[in-house]
Amino acid sequence: MLIIPAIDIYDGKCVRLRQGDYAQQTVYSESPKTIAQQFADSGLRFLHVVDLQGAKEKKLVNVDSIKQILSVPGIEIEVGGGIRTTEDIELLLQLGVKRVVIGSAAVKSPDLAQYWLQKFGGEKIILGIDVKNDSVAISGWIEDSKREPVQFIFDLIQRGATSFICTDISRDGMLAGVNDDFYRRLTSAHPSITIIASGGISSVDDLSKLATTKVAGVVVGKAIYENKISLQELSAFSQNIC
Repeated sequence: MLIIPAIDIYDGKCVRLRQGDYAQQTVYSESPKTIAQQFADSGLRFLHVVDLQGAKEKKLVNVDSIKQILSVPGIEIEVGGGIRTTEDIELLLQLGVKRVVIGSAAVKSPDLAQYWLQKFGGEKIILGIDVKNDSVAISGWIEDSKREPVQFIFDLIQRGATSFICTDISRDGMLAGVNDDFYRRLTSAHPSITIIASGGISSVDDLSKLATTKVAGVVVGKAIYENKISLQELSAFSQNIC
């Protein structure tokens, strides 16, 4: 199970939201690059980067911050937030982004998502599924798509998707523990695809629970910034579980 630290960016700063609420935003660092360097120094070299401002404004905004993170030696990243066009994806891949996370666009324009999967390949495109009250949320968690997650994932698999990041918004930023039953249900329904868990991680015990669900990886965010899990613990867990 891959451990993937998260960096969420708003106005060029490293921030975290509470349950996806932009009004409940905490700034943890003025420099996302500095945070990325800390992760790299701890041996955590694959990062989940979200342009939160881009997700809200429905366009890429914090490209300069993404470039700065990519300048950290040895770092690889996946990027989501505000990606709406083929040109956005091409730009990010040209910058050196390992894979691009497609979220709202996959819900609103599944044919376009299918085109991107065919054009760039499943190894470069990962679908971001944000779930709140058992429904897929979009546009930076602001809108409810009225789509049930298991069926929605199935529909995208039919279009060529092989990898998904699934965020339980009800747990995200709450440090209340992971909803392992939710992820176990997803992996049981779709055993042949890659599912990465996100939301609610508050301790190493949560990581251990997720390891039993057969998810391929887990995104860890606020627990790091609030010192609930140390980078040393994450690094050690990653080495022991792999």
